[in-house]
Amino acid sequence: MIRVPRYAPNVSKALEVILWIAQHRPGLDIYHIVKAVFFADKMHVSQYGRPICGDSYSAAPWGPLAQVTYNLLRHDPIELIALESNGDLPFRVTDRYEVYGDREPNLRLLSETDVEALRYGVDHVKDKTFGALYLETHDDPAYLKAIGGQMDYRDFIPDNDEAKDAKDKVIEESAQYAIF
Repeated sequence: MIRVPRYAPNVSKALEVILWIAQHRPGLDIYHIVKAVFFADKMHVSQYGRPICGDSYSAAPWGPLAQVTYNLLRHDPIELIALESNGDLPFRVTDRYEVYGDREPNLRLLSETDVEALRYGVDHVKDKTFGALYLETHDDPAYLKAIGGQMDYRDFIPDNDEAKDAKDKVIEESAQYAIF
């Protein structure tokens, strides 16, 4: 069995990612935010060799699911503990699952390339329907290779990328030591 390299997710940075998206697309729903994060991470890994906050992705029934990001959006107690939060988060989720930020993101935690990738992810999903995103993500090679389990960041890099082997090796060697 091939071991999937795992990063230690930075929950604080994942929160800033949510706030960045909420600032740039107020009212975007949870599903679209999670998919924007996926496309942003996919672009960032492919171009820069690292994910934005090291989130763990599962090949969930509704498509790739960034676990920490989704758990924050759902106010999961484990993520609140990781943030040392008393339950208050600086964003609101409406009855229609639309997300609005209550403060601006802390841009000191996001690099220029993180923001570039987030902009790409948001632009990629903003006008797509749930159904269109569902079909697109379910056809994604990284999602298909995971067979309902943990997704592998190495699969975010296209097979035709000339530097794929080198990028795969960097992910394998650095994932357990990376700090976001």
